[in-house]
This record gives sequence, C-alpha cells and structure tokens, in this order.
Amino acid sequence: MKKNLVVLDLGTQSIRAAVVTHEGEILGISQIHQEVDSPRPGWAQQRPDSWWEIACRTIREVLSKTGISVESIAGFCCCGHMHGPVGIGEDGAVTTEWTQIWCDKRCQDQCDAVLAKHKEADLMAVTANPVHSGWVGLKVLWIKENQPDVYARTRWFLVPKDFISYKLTGIAATDPSEASGTFLLDAVTDGYSQKMADILGVDLEKFAPVYGSHDVIGTVTESASAETGLPAGIPVVAGGGDFIVSMLGLGLAGEGSAVDITGTSTLFVVHEEKPLMDPGFSNLRHVVDGWLPFTMLDCGGLSMKWYRDLIRTARGSDISYEELIEMASKIDPGSDGLIFYPYMLGERRRENIAARGGFYGLTLNHNAAHMARAVMEGVAFAVGRTIRLFSDSGMKIERVCCSGGGTRNELWNRIKADVYGLPLALSDEPEAAIKGAALLAATGAALIDDVAVAARERSVTRTVVEPNPKNVVRYKEGLAEFERIYEHMLGFWQ
Repeated sequence: MKKNLVVLDLGTQSIRAAVVTHEGEILGISQIHQEVDSPRPGWAQQRPDSWWEIACRTIREVLSKTGISVESIAGFCCCGHMHGPVGIGEDGAVTTEWTQIWCDKRCQDQCDAVLAKHKEADLMAVTANPVHSGWVGLKVLWIKENQPDVYARTRWFLVPKDFISYKLTGIAATDPSEASGTFLLDAVTDGYSQKMADILGVDLEKFAPVYGSHDVIGTVTESASAETGLPAGIPVVAGGGDFIVSMLGLGLAGEGSAVDITGTSTLFVVHEEKPLMDPGFSNLRHVVDGWLPFTMLDCGGLSMKWYRDLIRTARGSDISYEELIEMASKIDPGSDGLIFYPYMLGERRRENIAARGGFYGLTLNHNAAHMARAVMEGVAFAVGRTIRLFSDSGMKIERVCCSGGGTRNELWNRIKADVYGLPLALSDEPEAAIKGAALLAATGAALIDDVAVAARERSVTRTVVEPNPKNVVRYKEGLAEFERIYEHMLGFWQ
C-alpha cells in the first residue's frame, strides 16, 4: 500500500493540515485562518487551546478531502511559528491561556536587565545568539516575574508545535531548532546550559527534553485519535520551527548553499557546521545536522512597495511594479552613484536598531528611474554585506536559492546575482514548510534513509541566473561605498 504522511503547519495567521505522499506529492491541504491578539503595544498573543481546536478541524477536513485510507498513514509531523512558551500543568491543562508568540516584545525589560549585569559577548559565547525579546527563556522569565502563580503551576513550557505534539502523544519533547531559540542551549555541548538558566533565573526542569527533528517522540493516543481522525499508534516526530523546516523544504541541506527569501522582508540563511559568532547574526540549529546563521532585513520587498506608493502619490494615479522595473532597467548598474539605505524599519543589530532609511549621493542628474533602481540595489547591497561577512568568517557559499515574491522581478534577480557574485537558483516551491515537515515525518517512519539527501534531490529550481562578470566588478565598488555609508551611520539614530 502506498504510504502517506499527515503534517500540520501551525502558522501565525493560519493553521494548515496536509496529506503528502512519501515521495513528496501534496494530495491536499486544509486551511483555517486565525487572528493575533494585541491588547497592548508590543504584545502579540494567541490561545493555545484554539490552536488545538483548529488543528483537529483541519486534520479531519484534509483526511475527508483527500479520501485516503487511514491505514496508509505512516507518520505525523508538526512545524509551527517559533518561540512561543505554552505552559502545561502537571494535569496536562494549559496554564498560559494567552501565549506570547514570536513577535511579542513584552520581555524587553528582562532583556535589558540581563544586559545590565552581563556582557552580551559572554552570553553569545554560550548561546551563539545576541540577547533578544524573541527567545523563549526570556519570555518565560517575564512569566515568572509578572505571573508567578502561572510559573509555579507550570510543569512544562512548550513551543506551539511541541504543544500540538504533546496533545497528540502526551509526551513533552522539543527539537534542536526550537531548543536553540530558548537562549538556554549551549552551542558547544548541544545541551541545556545550567549557567544560562542561572543567569536568567529560570528552572531548566520546565523545558522539554531535546529529540532529533525526525526522531519519533511517541505515538498518537486513543483520545487524540478520537479528536483528530488520525489512527491511534502512528508515530509522531519532533518536527521543527516553521522557518527552519521551510529551509529543508527548499533544499537547504548542505554546506555551500544559502537561501534568500524576499517577500515583505528579506531573509538570508546559510547552512554551516557551526554557528557564526557575530552580534549582527542569529543562529538556530537546523532540523538536520549543523546550524543556520541568518540575518533579516525588515524592508526587503517592502522597500519596493514603499517606493511604488511614493510614485503613485506623486503622480496622482496608479503605477505597477512592472512599470517601475521598466524604468529602472534603463538605468546603468550603480544608478550613477545613487545609493539607497534600506533600513526604514531599523535593523536587528543593536547599534543600529533605531536606523532610518535614506538616499545617499543625490545630484540634480538623478530622477525617479535612478531611485527605482537604487532601491533594488540597496536591498541587494545590504544582503551582499552579509555575504561578505560570511565569507570573511571562512564560510564558502557556492550558490543562492531564491524564493518568495521577489523572484518575480527579473531585473532584481540579475542585480542580486551581480552584487552577490553568485548564481541564483530561483525556486517556485510555494509549500516549503509542508514539504519539509513531510520529509521529517517520512524519515521518522523509515520511508527515507537520509533526509538531507532527499531534500536536495526534491528541491525545485525554475531557472538559474548567472552573474555578469562586468557588472560584478562595478557592483563590488558600489558595495564598498554602501559599507562605508553603513559604518558611518552606525549609532547615528538613537
């Protein structure tokens, strides 16, 4: 009998269940939207019990929609939005009715208090990460200090996908991708650090044991089977954070490869054996061996949207992205010395967190077309700077897989290839997280031998954009000027 996997993608704005064959074909997806509650500025929260209710509905729906035999289901995997501590009591009930999710920033005071007593470089030496309000350990510290009764009643703090797995199996477990986002994992020993727990003042016993991402943590219980329609006894693997699992689905599984995802933001990720110890980067464990050093530019595709809206307002009529691209294509590489600084929403680097955007080098000879091209080049320069830092640290990147809406802009693809000095493999894979989760489930069910090899073999490339040697030289000069401006602007905005 042909074997199938059931996976759940617990996203911030929707929860989706899918049935995927063990060869990687998606047979069907069921999706239900959900909202984020923000009762105060900087707060972002959701109800875990609602996640479970929606998960049960979507799983039942997709099983009904696809009509597969339950006997064909070989395994289950959940991936989900990361870093949200769900409290579970000794009785298995949720103690945190509303759970802080990844973008919640209410624990900034706790972050500042930790930094007031400890050097960030010393903390990075253990965790491989700068202090950030996204990390689970600091969110749990906020609970301890602001909701001590909740903290005391909690046996486990589980992230969203681990909460779903707990509801299915009754087993508290996590995986390396999420454990590395607690700010409690020792990047050298690969285990929880008592030193970091003491620094934060949290109890390590409240954090779940770490399993490999494709390891089976348990099986679906009879009660969970009754709620979801999944057959009792099928294996459930540990899974991983949705961002990390999507990297697997895109084929990022092997050193020398990198991923550029440009949508609203631009995310640049590489796969390496060890983390990159630099305050400008975050590091999370991959769902296969190794680490994913990454950086995020909040205004990637958003920079183009901003410029289109600006031109639209000035013209008093609409303008399409295609028109902007056509304008920009008539300008020579380098935009006649005009450089766009794309940090309009600040930057993750602490010295530049309050940065603002800008155009540098404006002259009377520059027009709207120059600015359109400079916006694309500025985003590429920001990522190019990241690639140089990776290269300076000894990391070798041979090609970049590009995904997201930005890949529809052919001019931008050419600019990126020339700035990066690397071939771009454009991917049309719209369901990277679901494909990645299915790979993990299939491995746990012993349907695939090597998850990394299978990920590379199944990756889909639409086309490859090769860099133009002449433009590579021109953009190398432009990147040097961008970096000169960048260094001058560090700390300018307070």
